[in-house]
Amino acid sequence: MNLYGVGVGPGDPELLTLKALRLIRDADLVVIPTSSKRITFNAVLPHVQGKEVLEFPLPVRKDRSAYQGLVDQIRSYNNVVYVTLGDPAFYSSLYRLGQFTEIREVVPGITSFSWCSALHKTPIALGKEKVLISPDPVNLNEHRVNTLVFMKGEVESPVRCGNGYFTVSIKRLA
Repeated sequence: MNLYGVGVGPGDPELLTLKALRLIRDADLVVIPTSSKRITFNAVLPHVQGKEVLEFPLPVRKDRSAYQGLVDQIRSYNNVVYVTLGDPAFYSSLYRLGQFTEIREVVPGITSFSWCSALHKTPIALGKEKVLISPDPVNLNEHRVNTLVFMKGEVESPVRCGNGYFTVSIKRLA
């Protein structure tokens, strides 16, 4: 089995990369992690028509055996694409799955904070500015940064975006 982890961006089907689209089209099976909001599912829905699709319920909390169960289900396929909201490098279940099987390739997706920055026409960093990305508010006395990006919660900021599943806040200090 060849397992491809594919980031599908912040939920807009038009923000998938060309490589993501190619791998989805060429896949024997597309695994779509789903939550009650179904944002990942809806992001790829226009691109999986006629494909074999397997929904994988999230979140998976303490008992990670669900990932082994998924590996057992998909092992007989040749090319499997596991899609993930945003970019697989940020808070993705892909790497938890990778603890149970080898990942052949990871394809980045547009991050939620890049999307939010673009929507607000606000840079995240310019020149040599420093950026801190965190799921929680931080003590500014401990960090010398120009921009704070909060990935998982509501933070008072003029630049905030969300899609019903996550909220991203960008706070420029410089």
